[in-house]
Amino acid sequence: MLVRLLGRFTLVVAIASLAPNVSLAQTSSEGTQAADTEVAPDLVDTVKTTTPRGKLSQFLLPVAEKHRRARDFARAIPLYQALAVARGASSPEAETLAKLWTLAGQSGEAAAVWKSVAAATSDSKTRERALAEVARLGKHQDPFADKLKLQPATMEAKKSFAFGRSAFAAKRYGDALVYFHMGHAMAPDLPGFLRELGATYDRLGAAERKRDFYQRYLLQRPFGANADLVRKDLRKSNAELGTLSVTSSMPCTELWINRQRVTGALPQGGVTVAPGVYKGLCFVPKVEMALIEYATVAAGASAELSFRFAVLVNSLEKPLGRIAIENPKAPGVMMDLGVSSPEVGVALPDDDRKLRMLLTDDAGNRKEERYIRLTPGQRQVIQW
Repeated sequence: MLVRLLGRFTLVVAIASLAPNVSLAQTSSEGTQAADTEVAPDLVDTVKTTTPRGKLSQFLLPVAEKHRRARDFARAIPLYQALAVARGASSPEAETLAKLWTLAGQSGEAAAVWKSVAAATSDSKTRERALAEVARLGKHQDPFADKLKLQPATMEAKKSFAFGRSAFAAKRYGDALVYFHMGHAMAPDLPGFLRELGATYDRLGAAERKRDFYQRYLLQRPFGANADLVRKDLRKSNAELGTLSVTSSMPCTELWINRQRVTGALPQGGVTVAPGVYKGLCFVPKVEMALIEYATVAAGASAELSFRFAVLVNSLEKPLGRIAIENPKAPGVMMDLGVSSPEVGVALPDDDRKLRMLLTDDAGNRKEERYIRLTPGQRQVIQW
């Protein structure tokens, strides 16, 4: 899909989310991943704790409220994610989290939290209200809304991890699991703590739940600070992983996969990932190209994110003209390439068919219709 705004491109990190819908316990500082499929709750949602959950998370309330009142959504949301983990998807804090996402203009994330509220509550009026919000937000999503960059609550996360270690040492494993998950919600890329979280799952006799959590982490954050640790642990437990490779017609100036920017070169032969759906964004501002593609990785299999596009060079002169070309994803729909750049990237159709192209001069006196077949990486000069 070519993302174009009247000759000016907006980098959209994630227009729509990919991963299966997650519970509030699985929400990371990159935001809730929204979709139509529900998954079973994590053990942290049901585990018995020695200390009441409200008391476990009380230390977060003052700072969370401070940022909420200041409308500092980037700092308030991770804290309310942690509060919702501790107090449950039907808690007032979960509803506050949904409202904060809405106020921040992140409709997809807000809808995902409201879905969790609706699934968790036993109150029919709350369920109806939550589902109404899901429907309303679905009608008002702005695909070009700026992506909110959350600020990890590092200090509070470290405090939560310290509390978790104390609870673990005292054999209060339910408390420890909640503390570790709160820390994960506030700062998922703090190094080291996943080992302790995994050990807590093991002490609770939930090795399979641990593996499920690690796979969800790897799906959401395949390039996170803890991703290599998770990969190593999953291999030890004989979890079936897959391989994701990326190809592009020309180097991506920015490459994003499942909301994460890829800052280094991918390993030769691809990167080991958890099974699931991956959404990639290749951004090449030089040719005004933002191309979104998907790949589904099956357990024990390989998949490829392939960004296939060519470049059209507008050399229409005497008279000056502009180019419109058929949308490869929507046959018959024409896209005006504008005149903000003489070179514009054009996505290619999956079946390599010819695309309809219309050439017009500014006065409307000259018009030509052509059909053109483009190849990946081709630089095609268009003249009268």
